[in-house]
Amino acid sequence: MKNPLCRLLTVLGPGGIGKTRIVQEFAAKHHALFSDGVYIAYFQAVASPDSIVPTIAEALDLRFQPGEDLQVQLVSYLRGRSLLLVLDNFEHLLDGVSIVGDILASTCAVRLLITSRERLNLREEWVYEIHGLDYPINDTVSDIERFAAVQLFVHSARRIYPGFRLTQPHKSPIARICRIVGGIPLGIELASAWTRTLPCDEIAREIERSLDILESSARNVLPRHRNMRAAFEPTWNRLSEDERSVFTKLSVFRGGCTREAAEYVAGATLRTLSTLVDKSLLRLDANGQRYSIHELLRQYGEERLCSASNAQNETLDRHCAYYMRLLGEQENHIIFLGRQKEAIEKIDNDLENVRVAWRRAVTQGRLEEISQAAEGLWSFY
Repeated sequence: MKNPLCRLLTVLGPGGIGKTRIVQEFAAKHHALFSDGVYIAYFQAVASPDSIVPTIAEALDLRFQPGEDLQVQLVSYLRGRSLLLVLDNFEHLLDGVSIVGDILASTCAVRLLITSRERLNLREEWVYEIHGLDYPINDTVSDIERFAAVQLFVHSARRIYPGFRLTQPHKSPIARICRIVGGIPLGIELASAWTRTLPCDEIAREIERSLDILESSARNVLPRHRNMRAAFEPTWNRLSEDERSVFTKLSVFRGGCTREAAEYVAGATLRTLSTLVDKSLLRLDANGQRYSIHELLRQYGEERLCSASNAQNETLDRHCAYYMRLLGEQENHIIFLGRQKEAIEKIDNDLENVRVAWRRAVTQGRLEEISQAAEGLWSFY
């Protein structure tokens, strides 16, 4: 927010990613930049857009005069002041987002820092996406203690189990845990709580099997932080039926997918993909070529897909057909058409999807598709 052109910054990310903690730390460190102070309004417990103005006023310690419009009084109070106003957990109040635009239009030195699971989609909005703490990319990294995700795991484990130490046998499974949860702080804290009863390698296996283990028994934990499902469900509840259908079907992909694959396998339109990106359920890579889902969100979507009658089998069949056909198409490029590099990169980018599709084809005895794909897969290797 040091850029003078940025007056509205949305810190964007899924539940449990640490957005509130980040803005609290920012506010504490940069308080001196704002002559009239820094104020934080918390909206997690606010149910209606009608309560946005009173909640902001409470954070500012502003007392309204009876008989006058509350929003007019708020904007009048802010006009001429130099302050940072933090609005935390704003995603469920977007029907009342016009107040944000009104504050920006009516003041010159007020800046807004907002945490949300969904973009505000205002013209003045700048976005800072949170992707979790950095973590080791594989189990063989030697100095894993330098990664923030590992540091949080060890710190949280010691709070629960004071005797916990980062010994050599712990390093590989802790790196694996941090990688599985994708550096999400809430996931790391929930996983580390099990160190008093389970070895780290078993914790990792349990997370890979199900989200069930990522749950807290602490009595004073906020409901939305009690488990990973509770962290994701508010976003799920705000999705349309079409968005839910597409999101759950996208959970069959491994390592992401292209727009073409998402359309064929999940029936995803460009608009739906864009909406899921805006709602922190999908990520689009820097090249704008591939969509991916955070692993814990993918597991959550997979659970939802499993609960739908025949949707999972139908989606896996389409996934299998798509990637087996892709192998067949790339065979000619590898062998005959002189486009080996392009074809090999295309298969390599989707190798995890290819493996899933191949296993399904073999398990189900889909001989025609195996025949179609075998030469291309052999040529690739």
